[in-house]
Amino acid sequence: MIIYFTRFVGGVFKARRTIVALASRQILSRYSGTLFRGIWEVAHPAVTILLYWFIFSVAFKAKGPEGVPFIVYFITGMLPWMFFADGISNGTQGIISHSFLVKKTVFKSELLPFVYLAESGLKHIVLMLIAVIVLVISGVRFSWYFIQLPYYFFVLCAFMIGLQWLLSSVNVFHRDIGQIVNIVLTVWFWATPIVWVVKGFIPPQYEWLLFINPICYIIEGYRLSLVYHKPLWNHWQQGLYVWGLLIVVVGAGAQVFRRLKPHFGDVL
Repeated sequence: MIIYFTRFVGGVFKARRTIVALASRQILSRYSGTLFRGIWEVAHPAVTILLYWFIFSVAFKAKGPEGVPFIVYFITGMLPWMFFADGISNGTQGIISHSFLVKKTVFKSELLPFVYLAESGLKHIVLMLIAVIVLVISGVRFSWYFIQLPYYFFVLCAFMIGLQWLLSSVNVFHRDIGQIVNIVLTVWFWATPIVWVVKGFIPPQYEWLLFINPICYIIEGYRLSLVYHKPLWNHWQQGLYVWGLLIVVVGAGAQVFRRLKPHFGDVL
């Protein structure tokens, strides 16, 4: 298992230029013919964040917990969610969208999730830089706990890779999967404390639902690192659960993808 994993990581590293080139092609082709091209990739989510902030903070007078400004609470939860939702929604269609490459035996189709990670990850990093500026303006001080972010980012990326392997391979044979994923993501968004605060919103007897939601662990991790300046072991029990779930998801995704891959060419 370790040898296989090492070889796979080595293969991803060797194909890094191909992955970056495909991700760049995705972004540029999406806005082909427009004046600002890739800038729209950041402008769209930025406007979405502003709209949510205006509706909940200005119109509904929503406030963050423990005196934290709502925009700070919201943006630190919204950005990892947008990265996750964007990667999963687009990645589910990955094999179908790149059928011209998948049919070529020289192309390793298992690398496609990394293309969508690179595409969504670049946008996520740019938006995070903007978020840091917002946090500084809102009075949030810098802390060494910021170095925890790469850990939560890695966990989120690994979770996304496993799901993309699973969903994209099944979607080749059952095209309804893509539509189901979009519905599930909508429900998942509102089931995650992004625009609402846990304390006082959800009864204590139902808080276990948040515990089994792996995205809650990531979002709370972003907030612990950026806003509350607390160590990641503050929620170590949920961390153990998420890592166990992560191993299952990545393992199942890799296994399903490996078994279905030989049949992609028959359907595409």
